[in-house]
Amino acid sequence: MQLTLRPFHALAFVCIVAVLLGCSAGTARGPMPAGSHAASGQAASMMFIQQWGQILWGLITSQTGTETPTFGPPVFNPDGSVSVTFTTADGTEVTMTTFMDGSGRLDIIYPDGSTQTVLQSAVQWDFVSKWTTNWQITSSEGLSVTYTSVVDDQGTMFDITDDTTELEGSSVLPGNLTQQFTAFTGAGQTTVQAEQSDGSTFTLVVPLASPMFMYPDFSQPTTGTYSGGDFNIQFTLTSTPAAPSRWASMSSDLGGGLTGEFSLNPDFSGSGQLLQDGELVALVSWTSTGETEISFLTAESGAASPAGAALDYLLNRWQTLTALMAPAP
Repeated sequence: MQLTLRPFHALAFVCIVAVLLGCSAGTARGPMPAGSHAASGQAASMMFIQQWGQILWGLITSQTGTETPTFGPPVFNPDGSVSVTFTTADGTEVTMTTFMDGSGRLDIIYPDGSTQTVLQSAVQWDFVSKWTTNWQITSSEGLSVTYTSVVDDQGTMFDITDDTTELEGSSVLPGNLTQQFTAFTGAGQTTVQAEQSDGSTFTLVVPLASPMFMYPDFSQPTTGTYSGGDFNIQFTLTSTPAAPSRWASMSSDLGGGLTGEFSLNPDFSGSGQLLQDGELVALVSWTSTGETEISFLTAESGAASPAGAALDYLLNRWQTLTALMAPAP
């Protein structure tokens, strides 16, 4: 049986395992041993990886449109600020304003009409080694994010290899879910930790490439977890010989003998399989826009329901952090 799912806010992949685990396996093995939370968690972990990769390193570009990008001349405002307006290839319109005190503002209108506003404070220096910046992001879709970035140059201003960077903050998501998060970089790796008010937690440990330690080292495995009250998923991301400069493969262990193996494309579309105790249960493929197709090995069917936590979080990609050149770990 094949089941095609249409994306809801471009997050249909959250439905993948929820559909599977919500129904019987249709054999003597009986129902799957994991719950629906573990199901949506498998897909949600993939989406969290995609979004944090974009937030921290710009691994996923949204500029895939066909329009001709434009960049207007600087406008000198009466208050001394300077504004520049530009459009991107996908039709996003951006006005970036810098103020005399070093603070900044970004006003964004996306092609679908939604908007985001980003406020950046002036950078504060402790006159020793730490540089602190405060950020605030709001969205017409209901997103609110506040966080602080602290860069410590360890007293070696012209050597970034020993720098540490910490992003720490909180967010209120469109479905009233709240989140506390930190992203710390030091000693050649970035560690992301996020806790949602639904009780779920997400972690990601990413080795960084020497000598600058600014981007992921795809020659080493990246590991992480996504867990909640009744599920604990462990996953590993690796490159492949055919794609050595990106994450191209993902394997996961959902417990109870349920595992997943997926191949990833550069835009994080891809395909893979779900196995129960080593036996194939379903084939899964998804597009870059989130349209997902599941082919079961049985005639059983079930209702699909996306994970609300991941849905709300991923509705807002925070591209603005990269656009404003927030300190990248």
